[in-house]
Amino acid sequence: MRQLYSIWLYGRTVLFVLLFFPPMIVITILVPSLMYQYARFLSKGIFWSFNIKINIIGEFPDDGPYILMQNHSSFLDLFFLPTVIKGKYTGIVAAENFKIPIIGSVLSRIHAIPIHRFNHTKAINAMKIAEEKNQRGYHIAIFPEGTRTTTGDLSSFKKGGFHMAINTQTKILPVITQGLYTIKPKTRWTIHPGEATMIIKNPISTTDKTVEELLEEVRSIYLQYDLK
Repeated sequence: MRQLYSIWLYGRTVLFVLLFFPPMIVITILVPSLMYQYARFLSKGIFWSFNIKINIIGEFPDDGPYILMQNHSSFLDLFFLPTVIKGKYTGIVAAENFKIPIIGSVLSRIHAIPIHRFNHTKAINAMKIAEEKNQRGYHIAIFPEGTRTTTGDLSSFKKGGFHMAINTQTKILPVITQGLYTIKPKTRWTIHPGEATMIIKNPISTTDKTVEELLEEVRSIYLQYDLK
């Protein structure tokens, strides 16, 4: 029964995307300033299609830009953060995600930056591109764990995002998500609809901090929460 329900949810979501993604291409070309608002609509629609209730705790700041850091527990993480971001943004996303039908198209439309995790040179170039966009006023979203957890527990953090924050002197905005691992983990194809919670914390300054100090400060915030 769970399998049949999941197939129905996937089908409903694909239908929603097929109906509402084409206008995003037109908006991107003709009215690019509305692209982020439409991406918010698409993201909320995907959660609605999967029958997932969204609960937001905290307020996304009006200023910025920020380095947005979010724990990574499900492919649905890609669509959660866009539901609250104010202003223009892009993200650093594993290159293989661009090969996924529909998801890859959405990532391309928001000018997401592919990172090749096993190619050091390409990974450094991706971080440089992100720094340049950040300096032009873009929020940069990043998963500091680098990849989805397979246990529901917080994985170790990569240092790239923290180097970027210090290099650009940009504050980090920690965003904690709960519930998405239970709804759709990496290790299970079925969807178990429920409630997904996002907790937006206060921005963290990078002033006079080393990469290691900043990493531990941010990581300690996530460890206070049950992320499953």
